[in-house]
Amino acid sequence: MAQRVALARCESYRLPVLEDCLRRLLGLLGGISQFVKNGDRVLIKINLLSGKPPEKAVTTHPSLVEAVVNLVKEAGGIPTIGDSPGERATITGLDRAYRTAGFEEVSRKTGVPLVSFEDDVMEVNTSRGRLYKKFTVTKRIKDFDVIISIPKLKTHPLTYITAGVKNNFGFIPGLRKTEFHLKLPDGELFSEMLIDLLSTIKIDLVILDAIVAMEGNGPVGGVPRNVGAILASKNVIALDFVACQLIGYKNPLAIPTNRIAIERKIFLPGNIEISGEKIEDLQVEDFKRIPQDVSQKIPQFLIKGLKGLLSPKPKIIDQLCNRCFHCLESCPVKCVDKTKNGKLSIRYSDCIRCFCCLELCPQGAIVIKTSWWMKLFTA
Repeated sequence: MAQRVALARCESYRLPVLEDCLRRLLGLLGGISQFVKNGDRVLIKINLLSGKPPEKAVTTHPSLVEAVVNLVKEAGGIPTIGDSPGERATITGLDRAYRTAGFEEVSRKTGVPLVSFEDDVMEVNTSRGRLYKKFTVTKRIKDFDVIISIPKLKTHPLTYITAGVKNNFGFIPGLRKTEFHLKLPDGELFSEMLIDLLSTIKIDLVILDAIVAMEGNGPVGGVPRNVGAILASKNVIALDFVACQLIGYKNPLAIPTNRIAIERKIFLPGNIEISGEKIEDLQVEDFKRIPQDVSQKIPQFLIKGLKGLLSPKPKIIDQLCNRCFHCLESCPVKCVDKTKNGKLSIRYSDCIRCFCCLELCPQGAIVIKTSWWMKLFTA
């Protein structure tokens, strides 16, 4: 059976434009009524990585979420907005993140509640898991009939892109995410876990915000980049296949989650059917992507000596650092040190390259450092 991915051009976050784009986009999938029925309780799962203003392109844009809320209401659905940021979650911190990212205003205008994923949890099981057979996730998902995921298209140091598959990681509350980074610092293993997680939570519809994406040092410290597109699908992996091509990946299997889904026979790439715009008409060829960890291509018996040379690593830019110590607190292996002069440094001998520090740095003061050895192997 073909997995349809709808692709629409959309170059503005003005609400009337967004609503028109969404109607055209979802019309290619049969309309919003195919997903939301009268009386359905609908969770709109956003990407609220941290409390950043919309123009930084760190979070799903609030205007797109507002447009989706309006369509859900038109279909008779009862929407709720929610996510779990990656940092230590408190009610005050979550409220601040919702407010700064623009979602408090969406809630005020639409009357739709904003919920926390931190207050109650449950275990979900999967027989299809390779690394994990069960996960601890927010109990909130039991309260809803429909889940609509609205990720933001960004780069990511472990998974190379963050889109549909990666957005599910937000169902795991707060600092519980850090445990996975500690156990799975390798991008391949982390991606295996994400595919395990994908089989535990049913996403009814995924809508990708690629109007303004993030290139370069994502998912927090990168640069906003106009792509001018919105994508939608019933199938999260199919959407990721198309999304990565949109930002210049010639081979979608360069994205670990895409390749792993095929290897595990969870997805057949030949079944993708793209409706609407053509990829080549919206493709951004010079999109600044994440450098790949070339140590994955080296035989295992050589890895021990070369891992440090062939893997990208985080680097603190002291001029941008405001000494908030988020990196020190979020590091799973506690390899960020405070020096005598108050500066922060990374102990690379203990660093596991999980990039939690980069992902959670509110200043974008941590970047990905590559060696000339990496450039040699990727030349």
